Amino acid sequence: MRASPRPLCIVLATLVALLLCARQGAAEPRRKQAVEAHYNQGMKHYTLGHFPEAIEEFEKAYDLKPEPIFLYNIAQSHRQNKNPERAMFFYRRYLEAEPRAKNRDEVEKRIKDMEKLLAEEKERAVAPAVQPPPLVPTPPAPVAAAPVLVQPAPAPEKVPASPGHGMRIAGVVLGGVGLAGIGSGIVFGVHSNSLYNDARRRTYDKSKDDSANTFQTLEYVSLGVGGAVLGTGIVLYIVGATAHGPSQTVSLVPLLAPGMTGIALAGRL
Repeated sequence: MRASPRPLCIVLATLVALLLCARQGAAEPRRKQAVEAHYNQGMKHYTLGHFPEAIEEFEKAYDLKPEPIFLYNIAQSHRQNKNPERAMFFYRRYLEAEPRAKNRDEVEKRIKDMEKLLAEEKERAVAPAVQPPPLVPTPPAPVAAAPVLVQPAPAPEKVPASPGHGMRIAGVVLGGVGLAGIGSGIVFGVHSNSLYNDARRRTYDKSKDDSANTFQTLEYVSLGVGGAVLGTGIVLYIVGATAHGPSQTVSLVPLLAPGMTGIALAGRL
């Protein structure tokens, strides 16, 4: 009598199931380690700013273990990588996989930010289509004329003072002072004579006689000093005129007038 094949099939199926369970149990720790390794590598790349590499590692972790947290990490990496369209896609996949996510408000705000960025990019893409107004050519700058050198006018030559000019001036001044002294002496003499005559009229007046003597003394002093100064002025003038050159003419001219006799100096400065 042959044995029924059904119990044998049941035994074989049981053995296969046990083998599969044993294999799956042995593979589970390795899969978990691989998921953790990809997650850790993804976080390392994200921290260093290597966002494309971080996206790749998070996707590999999600393939081994499709948990919503990996979708969120992928969305964050796309946002940091300046790819708002892909970031918005994974943010939405994350909310679909995790409807009760604790950070739902934050994720929804991220989605709105990404939508705003996409709208701005579209506006910038359309903006260049507007033709700018034609440029008006700028006329060439005028060529500066070569500077003209102006020769400064020659300074006027200083005419040197003639020799003896200062001495002639001093002589004229001293001559004037001397003449003034002589004139004062003449006045004192006239007044002295008048007092002398008044003192001897009718009765003798000693005070007038003394005054007459005083004015007579002043007369002599003035005439003497005035004559000396006048003489000095004449000498200076003659010396200065001689230094000027032979063409300069200087001469002493006798002076005759009613009641007086004298000499005058004739010439030019």
